[in-house]
Amino acid sequence: MNRRHTFPLTLTALAIAAAFPSYAANPETAASDAAQSQSLKEITVRAAKVGRRSKEATGLGKIVKTSETLNKEQVLGIRDLTRYDPGVAVVEQGNGASGGYSIRGVDKNRVAVSVDGVAQIQAFTVQGSLSGYGGRGGSGAINEIEYENISTVEIDKGAGSSDHGSGALGGAVAFRTKEAADLISDGKSWGIQAKTAYGSKNRQFMKSLGAGFSKDGWEGLLIRTERQGRETRPHGDIADGVAYGINRLDAFRQTHDIQRKDKTGQFFSVEGESESKPVAKLAGYGKYLNNQLNRWVKERIEQNQPLSAEEEAMVREAQARHENLSAQAYTGGGRILPDPMDYRSGSWLAKLGYRFGGRHYVGGVFEDTKQRYDIRDMTEKQYYGTDEAKKFSDKSGVYDGNDFRDGLYFVPNIEEWKGDKNLVKGIGLKYSRTKFIDEHHRRRRMGLLYRYENEKYSDNWADKAVLSFDKQGVATDNNTLKLNCAVYPAVDKSCRASADKPYSYDSSDRFHYREQHNVLNASFEKSLKNKWTKHHLTLGFGYDASKAISRPEQLSHNAARISESTGFDDNNQDKYRLGKPEVVEGSVCGYIETLRSRKCVPRKINGSNIHISLNDRFSIGKYFDFSLGGRYDRQNFTTSEELVRSGRYVDRSWNSGIVFKPNRHFSVSYRASSGFRTPSFQELFGIDIYHDYPKGWQRPALKSEKAANREIGLQWKGDFGFLEISSFRNRYTDMIAVADHKTKLPNQAGQLTEIDIRDYYNAQNMSLQGINILGKIDWNGVYHKLPEGLYTTLAYNRIKPKSVSNRPGLSLRSYALDAVQPSRYVLGFGYDQPEGKWGANIMLTYSKGKNPDELAYLAGDQKRYSAGRVTSSWKTADVSAYLNLKKRLTLRAAIYNIGNYRYVTWESLRQTAESTANRHGGDSNYGRYAAPGRNFSLALEMKF
Repeated sequence: MNRRHTFPLTLTALAIAAAFPSYAANPETAASDAAQSQSLKEITVRAAKVGRRSKEATGLGKIVKTSETLNKEQVLGIRDLTRYDPGVAVVEQGNGASGGYSIRGVDKNRVAVSVDGVAQIQAFTVQGSLSGYGGRGGSGAINEIEYENISTVEIDKGAGSSDHGSGALGGAVAFRTKEAADLISDGKSWGIQAKTAYGSKNRQFMKSLGAGFSKDGWEGLLIRTERQGRETRPHGDIADGVAYGINRLDAFRQTHDIQRKDKTGQFFSVEGESESKPVAKLAGYGKYLNNQLNRWVKERIEQNQPLSAEEEAMVREAQARHENLSAQAYTGGGRILPDPMDYRSGSWLAKLGYRFGGRHYVGGVFEDTKQRYDIRDMTEKQYYGTDEAKKFSDKSGVYDGNDFRDGLYFVPNIEEWKGDKNLVKGIGLKYSRTKFIDEHHRRRRMGLLYRYENEKYSDNWADKAVLSFDKQGVATDNNTLKLNCAVYPAVDKSCRASADKPYSYDSSDRFHYREQHNVLNASFEKSLKNKWTKHHLTLGFGYDASKAISRPEQLSHNAARISESTGFDDNNQDKYRLGKPEVVEGSVCGYIETLRSRKCVPRKINGSNIHISLNDRFSIGKYFDFSLGGRYDRQNFTTSEELVRSGRYVDRSWNSGIVFKPNRHFSVSYRASSGFRTPSFQELFGIDIYHDYPKGWQRPALKSEKAANREIGLQWKGDFGFLEISSFRNRYTDMIAVADHKTKLPNQAGQLTEIDIRDYYNAQNMSLQGINILGKIDWNGVYHKLPEGLYTTLAYNRIKPKSVSNRPGLSLRSYALDAVQPSRYVLGFGYDQPEGKWGANIMLTYSKGKNPDELAYLAGDQKRYSAGRVTSSWKTADVSAYLNLKKRLTLRAAIYNIGNYRYVTWESLRQTAESTANRHGGDSNYGRYAAPGRNFSLALEMKF
C-alpha cells in the first residue's frame, strides 16, 4: 500500500543529494535510523535494540548492522563487513590474518574491538626472529570474530572512550552475540537456523547450524560454525602469460681435466670404499665457468683438440640449470601471485539461562573459536641462484655413496649473539629451501549474567540493570618453519633433518602471545520525565584484571657429518674418513645473554583497570535533544621483568551532543568527544633487540595517547528517506611511535658514550579533518506511483591530514597516517519486495588513489616514505539478490566486480608499508596485491 506523501522532495534537497554522489548505509539500517530519530523508545519485549542514537543523541559517525544486515550483505569475513562503509577499512597483517580496523586515520590498537563488552586481544608484533632469518614471521594480528554468532555490530567513528574505554582513539567496533530470541520465530518456543555459503574469491566454504529454545522460563542456544578457505586470488589477468626463467646451482662430477686432453679430473677415496670417485663441483659457478672451464673448452677447439663425448657431457653438467617456471610455481622476489594459504576456523557459542519473576534473568555463556592461517612463504627462493655460488665454492666436494650432491653444502653466517655456530655445521645444496608460516588463534570465553528489566518511567529503582562476569583468554601462536630436507624440486612440510639425509636442516622459530581478562561489569539504566524534559540515565562500573604473557621458542636440527683428510691412497689421490651424519639439536635461546626479549622464557605483565561512567541522554521540549557523558579509568600495570615498563594511568574521557530540530524534517547536530589509549602491552615490553643496556637503566615513561573529536552534521528526513552530511575534525596528541633517541650510556670502560636508543616514545601530534555523507532515498516516498520498496543508498567519506608535528630530538621509524583511507564514494540502487519475498541491489564504488604526500615523514632531517608505491583511483560494481521461499528458505547470490576491472586497493598494497606487522619486501610485485576479478558468493539459509 502506498503511503501518503507528506514531505515532497524539493529541488533543494535533490541538489544536495546530487552534489554528493556517494553510497550509503545499509538500507535496513538507514530505515531503522529514520524511525529511531522520531522516538527515543527502543526497548522491546524480545531484546534491546541497538541504534545509532542508543548511547548518544546525534548518531554522528555511527554505523549499526544487525544479523539480518550481515546476511543481506553476505558477510563471509572481516573484509566483507565494511565493504560498503567508506572511512572504515581492514588492516592487513601480511600473513593472511588481519590487524583490526582503520578509522579516522589510525588503526590497530587505536581502534577498540570488543565482544559483549570484553576487549579483544591487542596487536602484538614480534620484534625479530630468534634464528636471525627475519622476514614475515611475527603475528601482529587481532583475533577475528565469528559473524554467525553476532546479533549486532556497532561501528563508532571518532574518539569514543567514554563508551568503549582505552583504545577508542579513532573509533571502536563493538560486537554483540546472539540471544535465543534471535533464533526463534514469533509465536514459537524453539527455532533452528542453518546456513551454507561459498565465496569464490578465496574458495571459502562455510556451514553453520544453530538452535534455540524458550520454554517455562528456560532459554538457550547453541551455534556451531565451520569455515575452510584459501588465499584471496588476485585478478585473473595478473598471471596470464607470465613465466619466469631462473638459473640455479647444482652439482656435477669433475671426471675430466678439460684443460688437458685425455686427462682425468680430480678423484678421491673414502675409507671403507673400494673405488675412488670424482670430486663433486658446483654447477653454475660463474667464476669457474668464465675464467676456467668455458675458456678451456674454447682453447681446445682452437687447438683442434675436440672434446670427447664424456667431456662434452661433463661440460654440459657444469653449466647452470635453467628452468622456466609458471607464475604459480615461481618462488622468490617479484613473485606476482600471493602466497598459498590454507585457512580453517571452527566456533562454538552456547548460552543457557532462566527467567523468573517476570523481570529477572540469570544465565551463562560459553564461546570457543579457533582460527588457523597456514602459509607457505613463496618469496623464499626454493632454489639456490647463481648469485649465491660463493658460499658453496670452498667445499671439498667429498661424499660417500653415490649421491655426489651430498658433497656440497654451506655454513650459514650466524652472528655470535644469535647462537653457537657449531649448531649449524652445514645445509645441503640438494635440498629445497622452504619457509612456512603458521598462525593459529584461539579465543575462549566463559561468563555469567544477571539482568533485571522493567518498563520505562516506572517507579522502580531501575528500568534495567545488568551484572556480568566474563573470563576470557585469547592466544596467538605464530610459527615460522625453515626447512631444508626435501630433495629439490620436492616440497614437504612434514620433513625434518635426519641422519639418512646428510646436511639436512630444519628450524622452528615460534612466538606465543596470550592475553587473559577477568571482567566484572555492572550497568544501571533509568528513564525519567516531567512536563518539559525526558532523561535516560546510564550508570556503569567495571573491573578488569588482565595479564599478558609473551614467550618465544627456537629449535633447530642439523644432520651434519665430520670429514677428515687422512692423506693419500695408493694412487696418490686424496683419502678421507667420513663420519656418519649425526643430528645435532640446538637452540639460540641458551646463548642470548643481554637481549632480554629474545630469551625463551615467559615474560609477564599484570594489569588492572577500574572504571566508572555516567551518561544522560535527554530532551528538552520537542526542539532539542542532548547527550552528556563521562568516564573515569584507572589502570595499573605491574611486572617483575627487568626493563619492562610499569605504572599507573589515570584517564578521563567524555562525550557531548546536541540536536536542534526546528521541524520534524530537518535537524542540526553537534558532537564532541574524547578518547585515550594507554600504552599497549607491546609498548610496555619495549624494544631491546638492538642494545645491551647497563644494569639499572630504566626505559623512559610513556603517557597515554589522547584524541579529541568534533563533528557537526545536517540531516533531512521524511517520506523520501533521509540524508545526513557531516564534517569532522580529529586531533591526536602524544602518539606513541618507534623512534631513535640520542642517549648517553656508559661503555665497557665506564665512559659515557652517546648512542641512539631505539624504543617507543610519545613522539607525534597530528590532526585531520573530513566529510562524511550518509543517505537513503525511498522513491515511493518521492513519487507515490513508483513501486514501494525501490530505493537508492549513498555514502561518501573523505579524510585529509592537516598537520603532523614530531617531538624534537627523536628520529622516527614509523608513521601513523599511512592508515588514512583514500576518499571513497559508494552508490546503491535496490528493490525489496514489500512482503520480503525477493530483492535485488547494485552497488557502485569509486575510490580515489592514495596521496603519496600522506606517506612522507621526517626521520631526523631525512625525508622518508613509509611505502614505496601508492594506488591509483579505481571503480567497481557489484550486484546481489535474494529470494525467500515459504519463509523458511532464503537463497542469496552476489557477483562482485561484474565489469572484471583490474585495480589495487590501498588496504592491500599497504602490506608493503613500514607499519605493516609482517611487511612484504620491497621487491614485491605490484600485481600480487590486485583485487579479485569477477567473483561470486552463494548462500542458502534455512529457518524452522
